[in-house]
Amino acid sequence: MSAPPDDLVELGAVRGAYGVKGWVRVAPFAGESAVLQASRRWWLKHDGRCEPVLVAALRRHGALLLAKWQGCETPEAARALKGATVAVARSEFPPLPAGEFYWIDLIGARVVNRAGIELGTVRGLRSNGAQELLEVDGGEAKLLVPLVEGYVEAIDTAKKLIRVDWESDW
Repeated sequence: MSAPPDDLVELGAVRGAYGVKGWVRVAPFAGESAVLQASRRWWLKHDGRCEPVLVAALRRHGALLLAKWQGCETPEAARALKGATVAVARSEFPPLPAGEFYWIDLIGARVVNRAGIELGTVRGLRSNGAQELLEVDGGEAKLLVPLVEGYVEAIDTAKKLIRVDWESDW
């Protein structure tokens, strides 16, 4: 068995079995499941182990994905995976068009406002249903900056830098 890559990104969780042939139901963590759909090499984190699986078949089922891989041939085997986390190596994510980025690439980015004041570092991202928000940790100040054009002026994933029209006391 090969060792898991250092750049694994958790993208979903197994929610249980589907049917009688070992298919599993996977709930993507973000509404967008493009990486899971594009990649056929997944890693399952379950019971303290991290094992690779090669997805042989995959299809959308409402908000879930249905996946089938070798070694999971029965509903009992699929049920045993309930709660497993599904991850994909960041290095295997499909390339994006210019100007687009994956959320994972924003984690750890420095956030600087128009005045050049560093507001903190992106610790996470969340969605409030209407928009995405950058969770910025500025030491004592914790900020939520809407990830919209009116507030985010530039994102440089190579430099891990985000320029915003935002103040630390907002």
